[in-house]
Amino acid sequence: VKTIAKCKSCHNIFDFTPPENQSKEIPGRYRKEIIIPPGIEVLHLMNELEIMIKWRQSAKTFVFFFSIFWNVFVAFMTLIIFLTGDIMPLLFMIPFICAGIYLIYSSLGYILNTTYITVDDQRLSVEHKPINFLIQKDQHFSPTQIKQLFVKKYSVGKTNEQPVYAFAVELVLKNGKQHRLVKELHSVQYARYIEQEIEYYLKIKDRPVPGEYDRGL
Repeated sequence: VKTIAKCKSCHNIFDFTPPENQSKEIPGRYRKEIIIPPGIEVLHLMNELEIMIKWRQSAKTFVFFFSIFWNVFVAFMTLIIFLTGDIMPLLFMIPFICAGIYLIYSSLGYILNTTYITVDDQRLSVEHKPINFLIQKDQHFSPTQIKQLFVKKYSVGKTNEQPVYAFAVELVLKNGKQHRLVKELHSVQYARYIEQEIEYYLKIKDRPVPGEYDRGL
């Protein structure tokens, strides 16, 4: 349903359809509209788009439980070495202790954090709060620099000798440089939805990008 309005001063007729009632079809290639997935909230304001990714609801919990297992194991081994009275082997445990600290830190980021993607006429910002964790960095871009957005699939490791994949939303700037906007998304639907909303707001035509994830899936 389209809503129109007429200006009393100039008598021009213009589209007054609220964003939630407008079609999400982007000029260029046809793409089926992606429904908002769980763990994501969107605010369509008059002059601003804000996408909130609540990682506790959208991310896998494997990293959190693995970090607990890892740190318990490392603590147990460290205690055994300490009780032997030989301190030298503790030096070999330092990399494992550092890895455990990093795993706990990143896990807390996924449990506590919300990623805010804010888009308006002046900026496209990605901020992670309350913890600005290392695996996801705050970023800021000018909308006039952005040429295209696309979804990329990449490997994050293996489970039972089977590859484990995650998805990222990447953008291409007009100078040719590519930046990873958001990563560690466990489902392609999350990445597709974020790409869809940003492209729609910035009126970016959807075009193929080398290396993007198969759009037919």
